[in-house]
Amino acid sequence: MSAHRPTTPARRDQPARPGGITAVAVMTLLGTFVLTLLGGGLLALGSVAPEQLGPLGAHSTTVVPLLGGTLLIAAGLSITCAVGVLRRRKPAMYGLLLLGAVTTFGCVLALVYQVLGPQVIVPVLWIGVGSALLWQHRSWFDGE
Repeated sequence: MSAHRPTTPARRDQPARPGGITAVAVMTLLGTFVLTLLGGGLLALGSVAPEQLGPLGAHSTTVVPLLGGTLLIAAGLSITCAVGVLRRRKPAMYGLLLLGAVTTFGCVLALVYQVLGPQVIVPVLWIGVGSALLWQHRSWFDGE
């Protein structure tokens, strides 16, 4: 028979992860899923004959695949930062905030130049809520 030793509960030197941090990570992962689908779709459009794409035809071999690759890289960076945020890495928090700012800027430009319609408001709000939650809990990254 094995002797049962009473175990003492593990001491927590760090406060528990706030729910807002977990929400940001989940929101980021959901957003990167959509970003990956869009990036993959744009990369796939690069293999379609330009005459089949109508107005996008002239740009289908250069700009569209480049945009798709950029979206896939942004999705990969977002996933990396989301994991870092869950592991309480302050540079990952700043990286996620920076990626959100760049994406929001791109969405606003797309709206201003009428590349996309009013549906671009959804990612801007999504990023805004996630950034606000991260900023609200920034002291958690310092161990406070």
